[in-house]
Amino acid sequence: AEVVVSDVRISVLLDEITDSLKPAAASGQVFIHCDCQPLCIKANPQQMKELLSNLVSNAVKYNRPGGQIWVNIREKDEDLVIRVRDNGVGIPQESLDRIFERFYRVDKGRSRKLGGTGLGLAIVKNSVIIHGGTISAKNNQGGGLEFVFTLAKEK
Repeated sequence: AEVVVSDVRISVLLDEITDSLKPAAASGQVFIHCDCQPLCIKANPQQMKELLSNLVSNAVKYNRPGGQIWVNIREKDEDLVIRVRDNGVGIPQESLDRIFERFYRVDKGRSRKLGGTGLGLAIVKNSVIIHGGTISAKNNQGGGLEFVFTLAKEK
């Protein structure tokens, strides 16, 4: 199916997402820092929104009191590079390669408590691929996770 693309103002979208996550972040005592250039990208607005909110809300959900999340969005050559980094609980190395699989859950007990379908990151990866981009995840030195995804600005 053809993906309908239009101009998406990324910083505006990010503001909307972080606003909607404020209550959850506040109750979990998690702080979100955004550093986003005022960029515009040709993409599907709904998918971009889903993609970003998935990553940021996961970072809120799987964090700890006093935790921090950094969202950094930059232009690099012809690409848009989006990093979502947190200093939360991180993910065991052996699970890291599998987190983009459908229904894969790092910790069965944890997801039951927090809800969610296990589809979030599979959907994220799918959206990134549809937009001709790449995504990867790694554990940070000081704990927590970092997702980096790259999207071509012009599809």
